Amino acid sequence: MMTRALLPIAVAAIALAGCSSEDPADTTAAPASTSTAPAAGTSSAAAPSSAAPAASGSAATGGGCPVDAATLQKAFQANAEVAGAIILGKGFKDISCYQGYATALTQPEAMDTAVVVFKYDGTNKVWKALIGGTDNVCQDTVPASIRPKLKHCT
Repeated sequence: MMTRALLPIAVAAIALAGCSSEDPADTTAAPASTSTAPAAGTSSAAAPSSAAPAASGSAATGGGCPVDAATLQKAFQANAEVAGAIILGKGFKDISCYQGYATALTQPEAMDTAVVVFKYDGTNKVWKALIGGTDNVCQDTVPASIRPKLKHCT
């Protein structure tokens, strides 16, 4: 059984080894998934990505990145105005982080997915939810030079 449990890890490691055509200097790429196809008889639904941090710029370029879903959920819940207007559902997924800004998608049931924008407060070393919605949430919130580097801001 031990060999069988390690097989998905070995397959993922082989698939990830040196197979990238992306620019190694580009820190905006999403992290590669380490999941494999589900075993027979299991669900193919993906679990929320709360454990893996998102790819990002370094602390020297704005701090706070990478950031995980649990950290962003705390920031979301701390902002009553944003949390009151957005249905989170099963949590955040598809997190993108660059130079102290992050975006994440909500996972509501039977509703449109919303984008929530976060900013890292380097002084207090905490993330803050700024705004959320379904259309152009980054336009007046995220600097123009950073928007192209964040998923869901283009």
